[in-house]
Amino acid sequence: MAAQVAVTSKENSFRRKFKSYVIKDPTNSDLKRKAYTAVAVKMAKVVYAMIKQQTDYQGCYHNSDTQ
Repeated sequence: MAAQVAVTSKENSFRRKFKSYVIKDPTNSDLKRKAYTAVAVKMAKVVYAMIKQQTDYQGCYHNSDTQ
């Protein structure tokens, strides 16, 4: 559910990951499920890094050219 909320919020790296995953076939429900799972994994990695480094979340808004 957290991945769904992250994807529906304003432009962020989680939404970009979801869009890049689903761009092949936006109507494919299986692909969307996999995309939500990929976003959830990315969120877990971010949270783990925040806990390990003892920092607050700082959204990083890069252009797609730099990734």
